[in-house]
Amino acid sequence: MKTVLFACLLLLNLSALAVTPSKSTTLRPFKLDYQISLLPKTDQAKVQITLGTGGTLVRELNLRFDRKRFTAIQASGDFQLGTSGARWRPNGEGATLSYLVKISHARDTSSFDARMTNEWAIFRGDRIVPGIQARMLKGATSRATLQFELPAGWTDVETGYARIAANRFAIDAPGRRFDQPTGWIIAGQLGVRRDRFGSTDVSIAAPKGGTLDRMAALTMIHLIWPQVEAVFGKTPRKILIVSAGNPMWRGGLSSPNSFFLHADRPLVSENSTSPLVHELSHVISGIHGDDRSDWIAEGIAEFYSIEIPYRAGGMTQDRQKKVYARLQHWSRDVRSLRVGSSSGKITARAVLLMRDLDLEVRSKTAGKRSLDDLVHALRLLRKVSTPQFIAAAERLAGGPLQTLDSPLLRP
Repeated sequence: MKTVLFACLLLLNLSALAVTPSKSTTLRPFKLDYQISLLPKTDQAKVQITLGTGGTLVRELNLRFDRKRFTAIQASGDFQLGTSGARWRPNGEGATLSYLVKISHARDTSSFDARMTNEWAIFRGDRIVPGIQARMLKGATSRATLQFELPAGWTDVETGYARIAANRFAIDAPGRRFDQPTGWIIAGQLGVRRDRFGSTDVSIAAPKGGTLDRMAALTMIHLIWPQVEAVFGKTPRKILIVSAGNPMWRGGLSSPNSFFLHADRPLVSENSTSPLVHELSHVISGIHGDDRSDWIAEGIAEFYSIEIPYRAGGMTQDRQKKVYARLQHWSRDVRSLRVGSSSGKITARAVLLMRDLDLEVRSKTAGKRSLDDLVHALRLLRKVSTPQFIAAAERLAGGPLQTLDSPLLRP
């Protein structure tokens, strides 16, 4: 409770977060349904969006369509399709918008970050539903569901949302009034393991026959979970971990409620960092770098991919020192962390900065504060720039920090 209170007070004092209180508004719910029919023969999904009870609260929707992927678009009411999007003025309760969208997407010449076969499909919800800006009456808020129609022979579907019926999920998007499905989705002939850790349901799903050891992953999460809660505080209601082998992309990709991890990626790499904990940290923290500050999110996730297993007893202090020494050697040529997308070497250097910052904050506060407290505060910000990061850290420590007076952080 003290940590949460501190995080709130810290954010209130950051100049970048000036907020004007708003008057309370009576919420007026409306029903919103997304129906997804998967069509493996054509590598597409048919999507229908339906406004149900209370649909008259929605006046206009502006949608960002990629015309190369979205086809056969039909809508009731006033619908105008442009070159890069569409404007839809639905005609109240029962209004529908439907279209076809291609599923498979090549990330590079040899791998995919979305793919559909005759046996399974892996994709993200925000790639099959266009970005939507809604104009609604005051207080209007959606009660949204996500329903799947599966091909014959497909046994299951999993998302990062709570299941409320067979192949049906309740969409929970905090902060949004017009909910949209985001995060990873996997459907088909699946192998799924599920468990509950604290207040969080975790599902690990992969196509049947995949090589990911789902039980080993759940066991590792069980062992580190007390440290995960200690670092991040509140955890999501549900987290989905999706896995598959080639030709899916050979790495990890996170989203707000789920992440993808290639089946050949180890739970702990030979360099003693953990790809599993790295992606888990991204999902739970929700922190993103802003204004050439990707180093913040990546540095935090990779730091805790070392620190959390260490705190949980999965790594000796000697091994931890060797990990940091290896990162120091690898990143010795890095001169700046201020780039748009953090590479491996830049992330390694960011990890070392996070370690030094953690040690300095602990020293300045006589052990009362640490990087964990800073992460609690940054979670409320979500998008964090380098100046905001520095301001929050120095307010936490009660004064300037030598670690952050570095050429690495200058514009």
